[in-house]
Amino acid sequence: MSGVFDRYPELQVVLGHLGEGLPFWMRRLDNRYAWTYQMAGERLGMARLELTPSEYLRRNFMVTTSGMDEPDVLEFCLHRLGEDNIMFAIGYPYEDSAPATAFLRDADLTEAQRSKVSHGNAERLFNIKGA
Repeated sequence: MSGVFDRYPELQVVLGHLGEGLPFWMRRLDNRYAWTYQMAGERLGMARLELTPSEYLRRNFMVTTSGMDEPDVLEFCLHRLGEDNIMFAIGYPYEDSAPATAFLRDADLTEAQRSKVSHGNAERLFNIKGA
């Protein structure tokens, strides 16, 4: 909300646990930012953002699965954030690798989506050459 993503549009943040709940709050974040800025933004010294908070989430954030092996939640995040913004992670040592990998294997994804989530997005974000 400070305008950092306007100043550094290429900056990427990786959040665990399918976005720490933020994908569920996207509409509310946009609404509250717009209302607060309109009502008191200048008085409070708020930055006037170039994009809505939800647009920054889609542009500047990647989320990992890390312990969130819930098919409905993954589907929701795919819908809200897009397949290019989700990466597989396990959450070791707190989560067991076997159920996490089974979740990815059995998730209702196209093969293109599974490829992006399982390794493609991480390779792109971290500039890793694929095997």
